[in-house]
Amino acid sequence: MKKEILAAAAACIVLFTAGCTESNILKPENGRPQPDFTIVTDVKLDWNQISEDVASYYEGMEEEYPGLLTFNYAHKDEEKLVTAQLFVDDTVDGEDAAAYATDLIRYINDAICIQNNSLAFSTNDTYGGFFDDYSFQVQVMPDATQDDESTWLVNMTVEAGSNAPIVPVGAESGSEAAESETETEG
Repeated sequence: MKKEILAAAAACIVLFTAGCTESNILKPENGRPQPDFTIVTDVKLDWNQISEDVASYYEGMEEEYPGLLTFNYAHKDEEKLVTAQLFVDDTVDGEDAAAYATDLIRYINDAICIQNNSLAFSTNDTYGGFFDDYSFQVQVMPDATQDDESTWLVNMTVEAGSNAPIVPVGAESGSEAAESETETEG
């Protein structure tokens, strides 16, 4: 019987003390608070973290990117330009080099999107929201002959927002010639 009386007394104390809290905590006096959905667009990027994120993606990916030895990139905010270089061995051809470069540019964008969610991630058709505002220059070269530009597999600049495909050296002039032949035949 004593236990029941003590339990009832404890329950009453809990009920009375809980009832003494401010009633406006759950329902503010000035109406409902409005959530702030403002998108922050002036995010200062941590380029060291971006570099770590991109590098960590490539760890253990030797089978996905055979012949890729290393890569580096730099950003120039004042010029709104990213320059990327990929160093490959002699087994990589121009098409693979262009695919490797495309993937690197997309990974850079996606690592930036993790820090700035106002930007769009890359897709199969776009390089992503960061490269809507920034141009990029990409070069893929054999490591053994990196000082000889005539051996480079990819060397091109893509203007901001362009989403032009990255192509091997010489492929641009070949595709333009094919287009002009098609136009003259029709």
